[in-house]
Amino acid sequence: MSHDSAHTSHIDARPPLQSQQLATLMRSALPGLVEQITNEIRRAIPEYARLADGPGGYALRSRIGRAAGLFVDLVDNPATYRGRLGETCRRFGREEATDGRSLDNLLAAYHVGARVSWRWIMRLGKRHNLSSPVMSRLAEMLFNYVDELSTLSSHGYHDAEPRFRGSGTELRRRLLRVILDLPDTPARAVAELARAAGWQVPEQVVSIAIDPGADLVPALSFGPDTLADVHDPAPHVLVPAPLEAWRAQQLAARLGAVVSVGPAVPVAGAASSLRWARQGLRLVREGVITDAPVVFCADHLTTLWLLSDEELLEQVGMRKLAVLDHFPDRQRLRLANTLFAWLRTNGNIKEIAEKLGVHPQTVRYRMRQLQEALGDQLHDPDARFEMEASLRAAELRAEARELLFH
Repeated sequence: MSHDSAHTSHIDARPPLQSQQLATLMRSALPGLVEQITNEIRRAIPEYARLADGPGGYALRSRIGRAAGLFVDLVDNPATYRGRLGETCRRFGREEATDGRSLDNLLAAYHVGARVSWRWIMRLGKRHNLSSPVMSRLAEMLFNYVDELSTLSSHGYHDAEPRFRGSGTELRRRLLRVILDLPDTPARAVAELARAAGWQVPEQVVSIAIDPGADLVPALSFGPDTLADVHDPAPHVLVPAPLEAWRAQQLAARLGAVVSVGPAVPVAGAASSLRWARQGLRLVREGVITDAPVVFCADHLTTLWLLSDEELLEQVGMRKLAVLDHFPDRQRLRLANTLFAWLRTNGNIKEIAEKLGVHPQTVRYRMRQLQEALGDQLHDPDARFEMEASLRAAELRAEARELLFH
């Protein structure tokens, strides 16, 4: 007897009419079940939550739909779908291995699906007054099916793994994805993949964001300690820290493009380093940072922080500086510049006048206007901090646009 037959023999002996009736009841309610399973898997397993919320969301729902539909097909007529069962289950496992996801999470998802499906079957049984023997049989079939699904998917996963491990580039790309998923990915999975890829896990790393328009082939040969994903729409590499400036310059020269080097972090923080590196690349494109072709984000942490959420910063500015909108544009610009200089010099009138190239009496006049407009905010430490942060962000934007307020 084949391995597949051994696992399907326990669901063969049922009267055909009863099987067809049950299958008809279940099939009409399948869309709701698929939605419930998808939501519960998203809640329980972070790896699949990210997949469901991204481009792979449709594929995940489709796979859940195939698994749920296959169970109903088996209820209907197991003999007809026996061959299809084995191939489909193995394919689920192969797809997980090829996509670089964990077998443990796949098996956990199956058990989540089983729990949701059993609650669904219980509601179905109550609604249609199914007998206790029928419900007992469905329970036995469901949990045997999940056991079979897990076993065959594991075979498919392990069958695909050696072929996948044979591809050094793909294996390193998979390792990079796993590292960027930390801490949701077990450290054990990182260690196993790193050994297979021949990559020594360092204490700290830096992520490098690459301009999507670059010639990305050279990134693959950046060095044996490099992990690269040049197939991502926002390509990136990961290297051990510290990263010498000459090496970053060499990469930028090879690619003929801007690269942004994130701060050095522990391996578990690689995703944060990449997020800041991509923020740095965006600010280069917008003209705020002018260090191209290599941006070291560690040199621009305040700028990155101030401009990390511009909508929120705009809300701060609107709340603290909205009173300046009552002045004409040119006067508002002069008052904003004066206020910013006053905040930065701790109110030194002479220094403000020198910075702005105006007479000290002019500064005093403007400050009286600001005192009338802003009132106690000028002497509130929290309000002063928020105003200075908002004005500094505006200044950073102005350096790219050559004006402060617009």
